[in-house]
Amino acid sequence: MMKNYSRPIRCISCEVSCQLYPDKTVRSSYCSYEVFSIWPDGNNFLKSGIIYSLLLKNKNHLLSPFVFVDFSLPNLRYFVDQEWIDYLTKTGMRIVIITDNSLIPLANYWLEKSDNIHGVIYADDDELIRDKKIKQLFMGRLVNKKRGRTLNFEEITLLNRFLSGTDIQQAIVIDNLDEKKVYVHKFRLEKKLGHSIRNIISHIL
Repeated sequence: MMKNYSRPIRCISCEVSCQLYPDKTVRSSYCSYEVFSIWPDGNNFLKSGIIYSLLLKNKNHLLSPFVFVDFSLPNLRYFVDQEWIDYLTKTGMRIVIITDNSLIPLANYWLEKSDNIHGVIYADDDELIRDKKIKQLFMGRLVNKKRGRTLNFEEITLLNRFLSGTDIQQAIVIDNLDEKKVYVHKFRLEKKLGHSIRNIISHIL
């Protein structure tokens, strides 16, 4: 499935679910609720977890809205190039990554590359750490200190090739790469993500 940027970004703070981007509804401009969103949408489990375990327990002291990025394996196609950051930056919302364990190395890559990511919540952060991070974010602080492994440029480029349907031999020809180095990058990529490329592709939307 191709990346879909056409679906509007909506607020999750109440059941009305006002549209925030690309066209902000008039109603949302007069809303008394704090503005939060999840992108890409569709993960109801994550939505419930964010609303009840994080947002309702903490006060956002900023006027700025937040978008929480569902950095999980099914959404991987969105995160192999800069486009998703550029898109979310245009919304004017503060970007916070919520990453599963598999995509921690990829999340760390973007934390290094972009100043527009305000924070990251890791899958294995316990409740106290998550609460502390949300409190800091809601006071305007950054919580973008990374931990764990990080993909490098060669690995993310190769991952992008695989997700676009290119096999390893085609990638060698297209990018004029040394064959042995490509296999080394593939091995390290799979080791960092904890899955084979075939398994990764079978899990994405």
